[in-house]
Amino acid sequence: MKSQHSSNDEDEHQLSSLGYCWWRSAAKFDECVRLKSDIPNIASLSPRIRVLRELERLALIAHEGLNEVRYKLQMYRSGDFWVPTGGIKKEEMDIPPVITILLVGFSGSGKSSLVNLMYSVLGRSGLIPFAQTSSGSASKYTTMYMEEHNVMRSLQGGFCVYDSRGFSYGKIGDALEELSSWMSDGVHHNQLCLRSGDDVLLEDDAETAGLRPSSKFVQRTVNFSMVVVNIAEVYKALKASDSKPLEATRELFHSPALRYCNENPILILTHGDLLTTEQRIDIRIRLCERLGISETNGVYDIVCLTEYGFLAEESDPVTAYAVTEAVYRALLISDRGHFPKKNLQDWAVFLFSWSMYLMGALFAFLADLCSKLGRRVLVFSPWHNLFVMIMDLRTEGPESEDMDNTHPSKCNEIKRRCTDCQTTRTPCWRGGPAGPRTLCNACGIRQRKKRRALLGLDKGGPECCREKMAKGGNSSKLGVSLNLDLMGFKRDGMFQEDWKRKLGEEEQAAILLMALSCGSLCAWYKKDEGKHFYP
Repeated sequence: MKSQHSSNDEDEHQLSSLGYCWWRSAAKFDECVRLKSDIPNIASLSPRIRVLRELERLALIAHEGLNEVRYKLQMYRSGDFWVPTGGIKKEEMDIPPVITILLVGFSGSGKSSLVNLMYSVLGRSGLIPFAQTSSGSASKYTTMYMEEHNVMRSLQGGFCVYDSRGFSYGKIGDALEELSSWMSDGVHHNQLCLRSGDDVLLEDDAETAGLRPSSKFVQRTVNFSMVVVNIAEVYKALKASDSKPLEATRELFHSPALRYCNENPILILTHGDLLTTEQRIDIRIRLCERLGISETNGVYDIVCLTEYGFLAEESDPVTAYAVTEAVYRALLISDRGHFPKKNLQDWAVFLFSWSMYLMGALFAFLADLCSKLGRRVLVFSPWHNLFVMIMDLRTEGPESEDMDNTHPSKCNEIKRRCTDCQTTRTPCWRGGPAGPRTLCNACGIRQRKKRRALLGLDKGGPECCREKMAKGGNSSKLGVSLNLDLMGFKRDGMFQEDWKRKLGEEEQAAILLMALSCGSLCAWYKKDEGKHFYP
């Protein structure tokens, strides 16, 4: 018991030596201190108490933990935090040479200031600003190019941080589309981020734009991302009943492109020093509640550097440790999400599947093309219609054989439809121009009578045909007359000179050729046998 009290006294003395801690003036801080020595049920605590306990945790380990975590980051190489899983060796994993962390957020969220803070804390660069910010005299400045930063300032560094151009709250759709291209295609240093309405912004930079050899830089695959949010701006918008910044932040945070290894991106809260203690805690709780995440897990409240490289507070080891822990956490998640390399078998399966897909698409295109050409020939070719009518007469038997003898129940099961009157109920089905059993009983009889009338089989009967053949009638003229009747060129007194003037030379030659080929065609009905026959 004595040792426990002594350790608590040492912790309080250590915390008091850290200087000013802004959250200790909160309303329920005393309740948080009373729960410090106990191990309460975390689920029963209020969100405010959990936030205060998280801030106290950072303050407790910031003094000694900062150097330890910073040393791990200095010695880090890509894949050092990878854990063997699935029986796969590290050599078989597809681990990039450098882990890339992308900072995303809206304009003025403090991404460039966060980069300068990383240089100051991790690279121990002092007060040198490596990234230009939009504060102070450069309030209208915006990052137009993707900037790669080696915050450790080491040639052996295993990770880098990319500063991106801020998005607009009113164009969240364009922002998500641009973000998806970064995550899928990768990023490289000096990559230009052009958007609509950037002509004015590029006037001053037009001379130096062509001097940037952007294509010579290495293309980096984004391994993890941090969403930077200006909580002071979000709080002021909510106070003015404007929920657009909060909803835009929610859509950006939950973008599918930012999810890596089934983990949410790290949330960095900036510009909290512009708010009071109660406002700073309230907006953090409200923002995390709207995003659907924990108030303490993966969320860091960080006061960034100013444009001159100074911290907003003169001495803030808690902020320095929070930045270091955020980067360390990002590398842990990145190394956990690597995938195995593709071997020869995987590439063979991939190429085979794509070749089958392309062949299937090709055959589908050819089938569709052939079907369209077939329908066009069926509709627009008069020779095809003539051939169908003649073949129907050749295969047409007596009326009893033309009927469909299928049981009515089976006809209903087939669900046929008449191509002329579109009926589905008929006592029997008959053949038509579209094929056998495509017309109902009534339509089939009408079509059969119409065909017989066109061919002249109902006028004079077979005796008329025999008399013409016996008198030595010219079979070729008979075939021409038959074709002209079928084509409709002798209706209403249209003679041979009329259809010659109407048709071209190719059509006339085709009709004469068909007339010659069917010169001996003469069908009649043999009454004694009940069948058609042809001489």
